[in-house]
Amino acid sequence: MNNPNIEADISFRFLNLDKFQAYSLVREILGSTHEEHSENKSYVACVPLTQQNFEEINDYYVRQRIKIEACDILVSVNVDSSSGTVDVPLIVNRMLKYIDCKLTFSFTAA
Repeated sequence: MNNPNIEADISFRFLNLDKFQAYSLVREILGSTHEEHSENKSYVACVPLTQQNFEEINDYYVRQRIKIEACDILVSVNVDSSSGTVDVPLIVNRMLKYIDCKLTFSFTAA
């Protein structure tokens, strides 16, 4: 094992925004993106979970009255064929204290 501690990319996702919410989110929070969900015409928005935008995510969540079921924290990991541990940053625990949403994990192995 060359690299036992693997870094994870962390994003906060809003899973069911309307068009106005999706477009306003991109203007309000730096680094956020969105795409339209083809089946139900709603939008999924993704925001990097960082110290810089932690408060903006929380404020947007409260201001837009997002339901807890309509958001999650996505932990994405890219690994090679060797195994190792994944360090999930403490900001995930901090966000869960404010917005107790589900965690979703994505693993890609080479």
